[in-house]
Amino acid sequence: MYCGISWFIHVLLFLLTSSVYLNGSCLESAGSKPPRPIISELRANVATQSLVVKWLVNHTGLARESGDTYEIQVGRTDNLTIVHNSKVSSCPLGSDSMLTWTWVSTLPLQCADHSIRIRHFCSHADPSDWSQWKTNYGAQDRVDRVWKKTKMFPYQQVLKEGSTILFCCVPPRGIHVTNMTFNSTTSYPLINITHRVTAIAVHNLNITQASGSGVYSWCEDTTEKRNNYCSNFISFCPQRPENLSCGTEDLRTVICTWNPGRPANLYEPYKRTHTLHIKNSGEDPIKCGEWSCRFQAVPGLEWYHVSVVVRNQLGEEKQSYSFNITDRVFPVPEGVKVSPGVTEANVSWVMRGNLSGLELFCQVTADPVEPRRLTRLAEAADLQSTSMVCNGGSDERCDVSLEQLSPNTLYATRVRCAVRGNLEGEWTQPMHFTTYPLVTLDVWRKVRLLSHGQRNVTLLWTPQLSGSASSVKIQGYKVRWRQEGFQWILWRDREQTQTEISIGPGQCDMIIQAVIQPGSSPPGHITIPPVERIEYLRNATCVSGSASGGFHLIWKEQEAVTCGYTVEWCTVGSGVSCTLQWRKVPVGNTSVSLPAGDFKAGHRYTFDIYGCTDEGDKLLGIRTGYSQELKPVQSPRLVEPIRTTSSSVTLEWRYHEDDHSHPGFITGYLVTVHKTGSQRSPGHVRSPFTKMVADPHNKSLTIVGLQEHQKYTFHLSALTNVGPGPPTTVTVKTQTIHLNSSPAAVGARHPPVSILENAEELYSGAVWVPGWDEHQTN
Repeated sequence: MYCGISWFIHVLLFLLTSSVYLNGSCLESAGSKPPRPIISELRANVATQSLVVKWLVNHTGLARESGDTYEIQVGRTDNLTIVHNSKVSSCPLGSDSMLTWTWVSTLPLQCADHSIRIRHFCSHADPSDWSQWKTNYGAQDRVDRVWKKTKMFPYQQVLKEGSTILFCCVPPRGIHVTNMTFNSTTSYPLINITHRVTAIAVHNLNITQASGSGVYSWCEDTTEKRNNYCSNFISFCPQRPENLSCGTEDLRTVICTWNPGRPANLYEPYKRTHTLHIKNSGEDPIKCGEWSCRFQAVPGLEWYHVSVVVRNQLGEEKQSYSFNITDRVFPVPEGVKVSPGVTEANVSWVMRGNLSGLELFCQVTADPVEPRRLTRLAEAADLQSTSMVCNGGSDERCDVSLEQLSPNTLYATRVRCAVRGNLEGEWTQPMHFTTYPLVTLDVWRKVRLLSHGQRNVTLLWTPQLSGSASSVKIQGYKVRWRQEGFQWILWRDREQTQTEISIGPGQCDMIIQAVIQPGSSPPGHITIPPVERIEYLRNATCVSGSASGGFHLIWKEQEAVTCGYTVEWCTVGSGVSCTLQWRKVPVGNTSVSLPAGDFKAGHRYTFDIYGCTDEGDKLLGIRTGYSQELKPVQSPRLVEPIRTTSSSVTLEWRYHEDDHSHPGFITGYLVTVHKTGSQRSPGHVRSPFTKMVADPHNKSLTIVGLQEHQKYTFHLSALTNVGPGPPTTVTVKTQTIHLNSSPAAVGARHPPVSILENAEELYSGAVWVPGWDEHQTN
């Protein structure tokens, strides 16, 4: 299809309009001239740089002939330099016919005046006289009167990729163009159009990553200014839409889709448009998106002949498609509902729209799904399904019963339908449901190693009743365990939720079931690994409670884990035994959030994280921490006697920093120093200063740079992340310096310095006061 209107190729479009009477063509008698044409309209289209001329021909008195010939000339500038001359033919028309002809200029029409004249030829007569020149004026007059500065053309136009374009500069009268630049840096040879208008030719326009879709150019003139920044856009002709297809879900709305081809590179108002036409209806054209179009079905119309037209400033392309709407129905089930039971589930849905009268064939699937495979359901090839015939009425629900399902199992069900004999519709999104359990048991264990590989296992369980089992009465529990080819069974009453079992060093499989009336619950299973496969971890990772006061624990996923994770915990260091608690985490998840209600502030908890493998639960890591830390409650105990010099004091203390009974992690110690027992020297501030010991295992500190023969009070506290605990307080007096020199000499060499001035300068675990050196210390 014709792609756009080029600015460097002459395109001849001859359009004939308006006929009244068919009275012939050329003269009936030879030797006379035909009347000269009368140009009635000359119209410019700046976007396409084209001139459209219309002229009137009086055929009265002319003989009937096969056609007329016209010679058309296009003149440029005031000199009417002929830039185009051609002859065109027309079919015979009635009298007073209006003819139309279009010419595309390689030079932007704003750059110069363009004039057109026409004369008429007959086969046996002289040509008519030329019509009067009809002129389309360029921008020179507006430049002189309105803009009063150099202007550049074309401006804000869409240019065709790969084409050659003429850019011109039109300066005000008396000003001359000295240079023209394209795309910022490149200057081109100047082409003189008139004595004042200058142009350049730019070949092979490209859309590059550097410049994108926009191109820029400038004019420089004798005013020594870079005038008229000018921008245009480069694009490409539309491509014919590919893979055009249409269908309907409800016989109300038709959706057509296609591949638009090369992505568009321009935006509004230059963005290409897509329009759909229903050619065999009186409907208005429909504005579409880039990839699809949606429109209401035409009442009573069965066959559709549609075309998608894509347009931009460079041209248009079209793709057509025909279809019978009843052959392109793809029903969509919606409002899918599932009512699960223990071993069955009822699935129901309605059809979108009113498809009554069409025989629908629907397929329903229900398949057990592992949590980590939910997203892979669509790829499954061995779907268990049930099929049925469904009424397509909008008010009637279709339903089907799925049988022989497993209790307490996660299923995904999907539905799809088709008009019998047509292609099947799309599957609905999976809807997940879980069949009701009779009774489920959350099972855990605590293992204590005895001598010679013997072990004591505390088997714990929590019955969970849900769904249809909520009213079931448990009669008791049956516990079985197998080890090294032997099996044991014991019975526990319904009030009991744990039992003690002694096992050997080998792997042991344990099964517990709730006995109900009638039948039993699905068995709870747990495996104790053999002794040689048990790993004993000693190091624990410290964790902090969450903002809500609970814990959020995270660990790395382990490939060997096949059946989930278990987190167990208990309060440590409280001196009071607590009930072991645990939380199961499904496989594929590597985190758990434990609510604040299970924990107390200031109590330390240790969490053991186990991974369930084919050989049993294996310890993966240990976490310890507080849901909320508090300040310490114990004071450090100072070691006496306290060592002093004339300028330093060394403190040592005892503290059990790793004691689990602390209400928070001990992070270090805080020492506050007060100068006491003397008047403040003039010019010095009497205020305490502090020193922090960041290592909780370092329990000594030397404070240097103190004044001789001066009392100081020291407050020593343990620290947690919340703050310091109760202090231990001691007052110490520094020793006296004995010097051979006179006091005046000492004062001259070392002027008195207050200990509190610049006391914050610390180094090597001590406080240093400027102006004091080691020669002043005993």
